[in-house]
This record gives sequence, structure tokens and C-alpha cells, in this order.
Amino acid sequence: MDEIIEKHRRFLPHLQLKYQIIFLTWKLAFHLPQELLRKIRELQYIQEKMEEQKTGSIGNIYQLYIKKMEELDIFLAKIDVSDINLTNPEIGDMIKNTFIFYDEKLYKLHCFCIMSNHIHLLVQPLIDDNGKFFKISTIVQRIKTYTAKNINMILNRNGKVWDDDYFDRYIRNDKDYYNVINYILNNPVKAGLSEQIEDWQFSYYKPINIFFEDF
Repeated sequence: MDEIIEKHRRFLPHLQLKYQIIFLTWKLAFHLPQELLRKIRELQYIQEKMEEQKTGSIGNIYQLYIKKMEELDIFLAKIDVSDINLTNPEIGDMIKNTFIFYDEKLYKLHCFCIMSNHIHLLVQPLIDDNGKFFKISTIVQRIKTYTAKNINMILNRNGKVWDDDYFDRYIRNDKDYYNVINYILNNPVKAGLSEQIEDWQFSYYKPINIFFEDF
């Protein structure tokens, strides 16, 4: 197993391993309905069980994880309780440009999708000037701080923009990697917001040669 770079828990558990590609999700700041909280706890439990296995993306628990993640995303996409819409063209473009700006500075950018109230981001943290990997918590905080300031400026508002926490898990192998990319890019289609992947202007994918050791 790779060296652990960061491990902590706020509301959700966070684990970062050396050289790993990380699948990140975070949402706007709004109160979660009880049904969504239940789905998040269920997904968290499944993920913890999945991480205990050494079979990568093989097995029923992985398929269950993907199914529950899709259900959670569809439910989340239908919630409209914020005065912020991340797919507002000016806001969406600003977030896209932010993700791309940090590519090859904080991380290697693989894929992302911006939805109305949440985002998905697939990155591989880079090594900083001190020879250490950038922590995922640092990457997320930099993005949240910059984009929150600009969202408030665009909308002429004050107040909190992003939820304090974020959801993350490391990619285990090439099958998992491409499953996650397919999942991210199909998010708007599954939510009924776009007929085809190519129609969604707030998605991005950069083909990168990858290699995974067996875990």
C-alpha cells in the first residue's frame, strides 16, 4: 500500500495516498434533507467496506457503490434551495477556468463536471517545492476560497458559498478510473439535464496515459 499523505475526518472520512488519483465531490452550502443525509451515510458505509477489500473494482460491493452514488447525484441535482446556480454561464466558466488554471500547478487534471449545486473533480496531486505532495485538503480549500470570492462578486452577494466538507476516494485501478470518468461525464445525462455528454458545456476530460499497480 502507498504511503499515507493525509488522513482525517470532519463530517466525512478523508484518506490520501501517495501518487493516487482522487475522485472529489463537494456541494454548495445548504441544509441537507433527511433523505439525502441517509443516502450519504449509506454511501459512506459502502465506501468504507469497499476500501477494506483488495479486489479493486471487482465484486458486487463496487457495483452497489456506483449505483448508490448515481442515486445520490440524481437526488442532489433536483434540490433547488440555494440562490446560487453553478451553471450560470459566468459562474460555470469561472469555475472551469479555475480548475484548468491549477492543472500542472497543484495537480494533474483528468476530468470534471459542474452541476447546478455540486461539482465532481478527478485529479492527481503533484509534488510541491518542498518535495511533498499537495494535500487534497489544501487543493480543495484553495479552489473553494477563490471561487467563493468570485461567485459572491458575480452575484453581488455576501455569505457562505460552499459546504465545509467534501467527499473523496482514491482510484484503485484502470477499470475503476474509466468507470469514474464515465460516471462524471454522464452526470448531467443521468440527471436529465443533457441528452448527450458532449452537450454539457461544464464538463471536461483530458486523456492521460495511466498505470496502476495492483493493490
